[in-house]
Amino acid sequence: MSLRRLLLAVGVALVVAGCSNTVGEPSSPDTSASSASQSGAAPRVPAALDVSSIQSNACAAISDSKRSSLGYGAGKPRAGAYGPSCTFQIADEPLNQMDLTVFTANKNGLSDIYDTKGNNDYFEPTTIEGYPAVYAASLDHRSKGKCGLFVAVTDQLTVNLLSQFDRGAGAQAPCPVVAKAAASVIQTLKGD
Repeated sequence: MSLRRLLLAVGVALVVAGCSNTVGEPSSPDTSASSASQSGAAPRVPAALDVSSIQSNACAAISDSKRSSLGYGAGKPRAGAYGPSCTFQIADEPLNQMDLTVFTANKNGLSDIYDTKGNNDYFEPTTIEGYPAVYAASLDHRSKGKCGLFVAVTDQLTVNLLSQFDRGAGAQAPCPVVAKAAASVIQTLKGD
């Protein structure tokens, strides 16, 4: 699939997600290009995390205690096109949810996301618990409660979090809420 068609498909998925109670599939870089086009520009992780528990069950990415402290209900696992996914609904706001995808289709980790940064409406590198991350999406709907964040958990694997908040503080400022969830992922994988 060409990058242009992929971005169009992601844009449609985000629009559909904005009209329903489900979060769309995360955006994915076109990894079909030759390895020579891979820049490897993303920062490396300080230490690879043990991701064996989440490669088949994305809901395990946030421990029960951390999920409870975030106010999330039990996650609902699903198989996604890009890897195992889990949708967490906010317990006291059932219209608010967070979709978490373990990006197993992405073989070059965060570098694949960096390689497609020109195709995003926003691309903002950051760190989460000392691990490289980037806020990015092909459409900027942060003012509508949607925020996308890719976090490197190894140099070959990222976790994507995508919010859909229709009510509450997250509807106006979703990215800080997504960052807290991402911090919980890192802490869970570290065994904290």
